[in-house]
Amino acid sequence: MAGLRSAQEPLILPGFTWEQYQAVAESFSGSGVSVRFLDEVMELRAPVSEEHEERGSLLRRLVESWCFHRGIRLFFRNQSTMLLPGEAGGAPDEAYCIGEKKELPDLVVEVALTSGGLSHRGFYQRFAIPELWIWRHGVLEVYCWDVAAGRYESSTESHTLPELDLRLVAECARMHNASDALAVFRKRIGA
Repeated sequence: MAGLRSAQEPLILPGFTWEQYQAVAESFSGSGVSVRFLDEVMELRAPVSEEHEERGSLLRRLVESWCFHRGIRLFFRNQSTMLLPGEAGGAPDEAYCIGEKKELPDLVVEVALTSGGLSHRGFYQRFAIPELWIWRHGVLEVYCWDVAAGRYESSTESHTLPELDLRLVAECARMHNASDALAVFRKRIGA
């Protein structure tokens, strides 16, 4: 894709209308190119890298294992485009509804391997997503939506999955082999 210098480095294009965003998103549909829009700024990101896919997949499998072990109903919302007409549009890397299907997910996970681009917190706060995890440089950042304040607050605990040990999730997500990571995780949670 012209203009992108690496597999994850985004191309930021200010001054776009909602209608232009919709047309560009439609033109890239099915191509693997991520198109996100926030306040007249469009972000284009080339198809995900192998490392991005591996981290996202591993985090998904850890969440899935935890929920399965605890008997928590989990519904996947991956790649479901979220739209707030005129303001924001785009699809998360990983997204889940807990307990039942909902219009918007309860938990979103973003894998951020590069700097730059639209703010993940700024984007998801438009939708008041209850919990946002950002995997960045081997660290799991967790943000929970504070309804009273109308913003995300950094957290060391998951409010969506309150008994999940996030330190264990991060430890396992840093492992290079997914099978080893899942084996360690399952053993430590007693699965």
